Amino acid sequence: MSISPSVDAALHSIDAWANRRISYEHALSPVMSPMHRGVSSECLRVGIDDAPPVFFVKIAHPDLAETVDTGASFRAAAAVAAIGLTPGPRHSNEAFGITVFDLLDETWQTAHLDDLAVPATFEKLLAAKRAIHALPQFERDSNVFDRIVRLAASMTLTADLAALTATASRMSAAMAASGIDMCPCHADGVTSNVMLREDGALQLVDFDEAANTDPAFDLAVTLNEILPALSAWPAALEMANGHVTDAELARSRCYAFADDLRWGLWGLKMNATSPRRHIEFLKYAQWRLLRCSMASSRIDADGLLKLI
Repeated sequence: MSISPSVDAALHSIDAWANRRISYEHALSPVMSPMHRGVSSECLRVGIDDAPPVFFVKIAHPDLAETVDTGASFRAAAAVAAIGLTPGPRHSNEAFGITVFDLLDETWQTAHLDDLAVPATFEKLLAAKRAIHALPQFERDSNVFDRIVRLAASMTLTADLAALTATASRMSAAMAASGIDMCPCHADGVTSNVMLREDGALQLVDFDEAANTDPAFDLAVTLNEILPALSAWPAALEMANGHVTDAELARSRCYAFADDLRWGLWGLKMNATSPRRHIEFLKYAQWRLLRCSMASSRIDADGLLKLI
C-alpha cells in the first residue's frame, strides 16, 4: 500500500526504520459503535524490507479531546509485557505519537462480551488485572473525576449534564474523604482491548489509559462493560477480591457512573471539534450518557455515598 506523507514521516521517525523499505496495511477500521475501537490512533500492520507484517503500529491522532501520552503508554506496556500480558513493545517516537509493538498472529482474536462473560475467561481477565496492580508504580497518575472536571470546563453543559457532573463531584468528594489506594492499572474496560486464543490464553492491549489509579476503578469499568445486570456485581467483586462489602459495591457503582460520564463528555467534545466526521462520536456519547443517566435514576446518592 502506498504511504501517505504523514504516515510515512511517522514510520520513518523510528531510528531503526529510517532507511528501510516499509509496507503497511490498516489493521482495523475505526468504529465507535457498537464497540469503541481504533479511534484514538491510526492502527497499522507493518512489514520491513518486503517481509510480511510483524509489527503493530499506533499513530495517535492529533485531534483528541484528551491528549494521549504515547511515551507513558509505551513504558506502561513495556512493564506489562515483562510479565507476559501484552505484546512486546519495540519502538516509539513521542514527537510523532508513534508506538510499535509485536504483532499478534492470526491465532489471536478480539474478545466479545459473550466471551468475557464466561466465568473461566472472566476470572483470567481479573487475574491479569491483579497482576498489573502488583507492578511497580507507573509514571503517571489518573483520576476519572479530575478528567470529568477538565472536560466539563471545556464545554457548555446542558442542565442534565450539569446535574450529572454535580453528582460526580459529590462522588469525588466522598471518595477523597474515604481515602484512595493507587496502584498501576490497565484502567480500560473496552472489550476489544482483550485478546483471546483458542487455548485459553489472554492478552491485554492498548495502554493509552494505563496509570496509577484506584484498583476499584479498574474493576468497575470492567464490570460495567461485561456485566450489565447489577445483581451480578457482588459475585464478580467476590471473585476479584475474595470478599465483597457494601462499601466496595458502592465504590464500584460510583466509578462506573463516572466512567460513563467521562466518556460521554469526551464523545460530545470530539463530535464538536474533530474533523473526522465519519466517526460516530455523537452516537457513542449519547450511549454512554444514557447509561450514566439510567444509573443516576437508580442511585440513592445520599445512601450510596454514606457507604463509601
